[in-house]
Amino acid sequence: MKLDFLQDEPKLTLMFPLKDTFNRVWGPSLISISVMILWILKRLMTYNTDFADKIVMAVALIYAPLLIWFLGFSLFINGVKVEIFKNNTVQYYTYSSRGHSLLHYQFGLQDIEQITIKKRPFNCVKLSIKIRNPIFLEGHEKKLNKLVSVSTITDKLKADAFMHEMKQFQSNKSDNQVS
Repeated sequence: MKLDFLQDEPKLTLMFPLKDTFNRVWGPSLISISVMILWILKRLMTYNTDFADKIVMAVALIYAPLLIWFLGFSLFINGVKVEIFKNNTVQYYTYSSRGHSLLHYQFGLQDIEQITIKKRPFNCVKLSIKIRNPIFLEGHEKKLNKLVSVSTITDKLKADAFMHEMKQFQSNKSDNQVS
């Protein structure tokens, strides 16, 4: 597969639908919660009692994993997307530094082995796609001879459109084999 079609507009793009809302809310929320937690920890440290020390440890053990999860989730939301082009070529983008998308895999619709759909809140679904022998495009082009699993969170309607596209491709493929 050549990269000649990169100038074309994708037929369908699967990405997180609430990305703009999440980006507007999570940053200020994270900063305000961090300031409140630091203020509480500072106040508790001045008491210097066993109970205050236990509360400080509990707050740190609860807040630190949540902070790491939110940072990772924001990178996933801002960078991961799947684009389907008219020539039945699919591109999987993953996140890179500063939340920008980076082309990671390229494959055809015929390379898709399995699609798993799991419901998520806010009318979203998680698509997990298993791909046979994709082309790895980070740094240099290399065909991987193995089964690779990728996932993205997308709108339910776009996931239905993707499944319709897959069924249409498979029916066209079976019609061509019969003829």
